[in-house]
Amino acid sequence: MTATKDTTAAGGQSFKDRTCPNMRSCWTISYHSYSLRTSDTRTKIRRACMIWILLCRLVISILSIVAHIWGGFLVSVIVGSILTVLGFFFIAWALAVIGDAEGRRKVFGVMIGRWHLDIFLYVVAALHVAMFIGFFFDFRVGLGGTWLAMWLIIWGVAWVCTWPADEAESQV
Repeated sequence: MTATKDTTAAGGQSFKDRTCPNMRSCWTISYHSYSLRTSDTRTKIRRACMIWILLCRLVISILSIVAHIWGGFLVSVIVGSILTVLGFFFIAWALAVIGDAEGRRKVFGVMIGRWHLDIFLYVVAALHVAMFIGFFFDFRVGLGGTWLAMWLIIWGVAWVCTWPADEAESQV
C-alpha cells in the first residue's frame, strides 16, 4: 500500500502555492512601482528613495568595476559586471515589492505597516548616500560588508512584504 501526499489540503492550493505566493516568476517589476507621477506626496517620496537607492547601487557598482579595470583584474571585471546586472534587477524587484506593499504584517510579534516600510526606505537611502560618499574617501574596507548586509536586509524586508497582509489584530 502506497501513501499518497495530499498536495491540495489547504483550500485547494498546492504546497508550492502556499509557501511563497509572490515568488512565482523571475523578478517581475512594474514601471508603475517607480513612477513619480502621483499626487500622493508620501508615495512620491517613497518612490524617489527607491530610485535613489537603485542609482547609488548602480553607480557604486560601476565605479568598482572601473577601479578593477584600472588595476588590471580581468576576472573581477567580468564577475563584477555579471553581479552588477543581476544585483540591479534583484534590488529593483525587492524595492518594488517593498514600495508596493499594503496592509500590515506581524514580524516577531510586532505589527509593521506602510509607515514602518517608508522609514526603512528612508534609512536605507541615507545609508546608500553614506556608502556613495565613503567610496570617494577610500572607505572601501567596510563597503563590501555593508554592501552585502544591505543586500540581505533589503531582501529580507521584501520577503516579509510578500507575506499576506494580516489585518486581524488580536486584542489579547
